[in-house]
Amino acid sequence: MKRPVVVVGGGIVGTAIAYTLRLGGVDTILVERDPEPQGASAFSFAALSAFDEPQRDFYLLKTHGLVTWRSWAKEFGESLGVTFTGETRWAESADSAAHLKTMIERALARGYGTHYATESQVLEQEPGARPKGLVTAAISPHDGQADPTKAIAVLRRAFNDAGGTTLVGRASIMIGDPDITVRVGEDRLEAATVVVAAGAETAALLDRLGWEIPMDPSPGLLAVTKPVPPFLNGTVYVYPDDDIAVHLRQLRDGRVVIGERAQDEVATDPTAEHAELLLRRARISFPALEDAELDHFTLEWRPMPRDHMPIVGPLPGIPSIYVATSHSGVTIAPALAEFVAQEIVEGHEVERLKPLRPVRFAARQADAYRSIEEAFSGSPEFFLG
Repeated sequence: MKRPVVVVGGGIVGTAIAYTLRLGGVDTILVERDPEPQGASAFSFAALSAFDEPQRDFYLLKTHGLVTWRSWAKEFGESLGVTFTGETRWAESADSAAHLKTMIERALARGYGTHYATESQVLEQEPGARPKGLVTAAISPHDGQADPTKAIAVLRRAFNDAGGTTLVGRASIMIGDPDITVRVGEDRLEAATVVVAAGAETAALLDRLGWEIPMDPSPGLLAVTKPVPPFLNGTVYVYPDDDIAVHLRQLRDGRVVIGERAQDEVATDPTAEHAELLLRRARISFPALEDAELDHFTLEWRPMPRDHMPIVGPLPGIPSIYVATSHSGVTIAPALAEFVAQEIVEGHEVERLKPLRPVRFAARQADAYRSIEEAFSGSPEFFLG
């Protein structure tokens, strides 16, 4: 009997990979630690955009992800929780305008769907906005937003309907020679390949296997208001004259999600007081928030390699363990799913994934291989979560 592929991690990346593998006819088991989505997927700002991505390889993943999200939105409809209502950015100082202009020019040079915008065009796109001295603005009309918890639920249901198996519980990986086993509670799964898509926890596994991944602590903070009447059409980024840059979007239930600076910036003051500060700053640009109250704030750790690039591919020395982890996971999840499935099913390297391999962090490569040899001789068990 052919062994299954086991995907460890039921966030948006792991679920998308499991779903795509199953569509390709692969016997696939998805292991999720929690019955409901948790971690970075559940608490992501989840704007779908490649506008501000400086690194070409990552940019190409993001744009491919955007295309596939549109395809999935047509297939699954509104239940997927994905909309494409555009993104608006404006700068209110010379310095922030210069930074925004750099991003606009880079996006235009790549052929990205964006354009410079006047204040009247900004107000046409976002009538509830009140810019304070707009200097430069851009509108990307084809960008979107996702509700990751809805998307995960829809994809997981489609995965199960297609014959996939979902197990809930803490996973551990036991490495033998040549066997690899995943244990979930009383279940022991003899796997052909284990795809580790466990977000920030993936780095801990790699460290146990001797791979030193330069990671920067990356907590992301989001302030979430209580529901208010609809006033936002799409995602908005505001770069003010002498204050905190914020980005915000409104959920379907009326709540507004507010983040600081860029989506992937580190939260330097992860407190309720700072969340209130973000809300106060957003009120300056959107009077509809004047009476809005903070409902809660979220703080979630994201997988963030120091080079800000995804880690995707089999581990050298242990090819049956395939790693797939990244920040901006919501945007790139469909692209990663497609490419990872191609590599696992067809057995050939996808060119676009070559710059993302774990081997690029090879400072301790010799130690890693020695650790792998010891691992095989001792058949250890590595826990995730």
